[in-house]
Parts: sequence; C-alpha cells; structure tokens
Amino acid sequence: MEYLSFFLKCFTTLFIIVDPPGNLPFFMTLTDKLPKDVKEKVSKKATFIACSLLLIIMITGRVTLEYFHVSLNSLMVAGGILLFIISVDILMGGTRKEVYKRRAKESIDIDSLAVFPLALPLYTGPGAITAGIVIYSQATDIVSKFIAILSAVLVYLLVRLSHVYSNNIIKVLGKSGSNIIARILAVFLAAIAVEYVFSGIKGEFGVI
Repeated sequence: MEYLSFFLKCFTTLFIIVDPPGNLPFFMTLTDKLPKDVKEKVSKKATFIACSLLLIIMITGRVTLEYFHVSLNSLMVAGGILLFIISVDILMGGTRKEVYKRRAKESIDIDSLAVFPLALPLYTGPGAITAGIVIYSQATDIVSKFIAILSAVLVYLLVRLSHVYSNNIIKVLGKSGSNIIARILAVFLAAIAVEYVFSGIKGEFGVI
C-alpha cells in the first residue's frame, strides 16, 4: 500500500508537470506542415530524449547537488518557486510557448526541432527536472527508486501516445479543451509548488 501511494504521488506529480494533453496543441502546431513519417521521427526522438534526460538527471541529481554543495531542501524551495511561476504562466496563456514557437520556426533542422523546444524545455523543463530529483531522492529503497523511474517512463509513454493519437484527441477535446485541461492541471501544479517550498523551509530551518 505504501508503494502504491508513492507510485501515485510520483506519477501524478510528473504527469501534471510534463502535461501531455496541455502540450499537445503546441506539438501539433510545430509539426503541422511536416510529412507524416517526419512527424513520427520528430515525436519518437523528442520523447526518447526527454525521457532519457529526465531519468539521467533523476539518478545523478543527488550527487550533482552534493558536488555543488546544494541541499535538497534548497532545491525544493527554488524549484517550488520556479514551478509556481510556470503554473502562473500556464494559467495566463503560456507566453513562454510563443517564444519557443518563434525560435522553432527559425530552425529548419528536424533533429534540432526534436531537441529544442520539444524535448527540452517543453517536455523536460526545469519543473520536471526539479520534481524528478526530489522524487528520486525521496525513494528510500530499491523498489521505490524503481517506482520513481517507472512513473517517469509511463508519463513519457503517454506523451508518445498523445502524439500518435493527436488528431483523435484534438477532435474529442478540441484545442480549447486541451487548454482548459492544462489550466486545471496548472492549479494543481501551483499547489505542488507551494508544498515544495513549505517542505524545503521546514527541512532546512525546522519551521512551519
């Protein structure tokens, strides 16, 4: 039961931050004029890179923090503030995505498009990186560490599936429906952000 609870926590947190349904319209906009086979290539590469990057950072994140003499509590506070800013940006319409879109249009390199802005920072941005490190650091044994990794893999599997069935999903939800879901998830993301800040402060100073 404890492992199930940890899995639900890991999966829900990463799903909300990576936000497959909310980012789907953005993916479709960037790949709209690409041939189907090229679009598939971009999707596979972006998903693989995003997932691999997060898994590597999750596993090595604690060591990296120790190298730079940064405590996990400090990361939680900083990451919580960053996540809160991201959630507000989503609620306000996601202005950062417009910047990514303009930069992506400047690039005609398909491989570059898969890496930026799709893999990084859209699907594995600062928020996902922070959450991944925190989640993996909270895993107390091999089983829970495996659960944390499995949760990340499942989230990116859903990202890939959202690309494969993008047309059907958009037909059902519509772009406005995807935006509504993204904004609802942003509210939960803001709550997670606040929880990170409070937990970090409590762990660092023993208050609250």
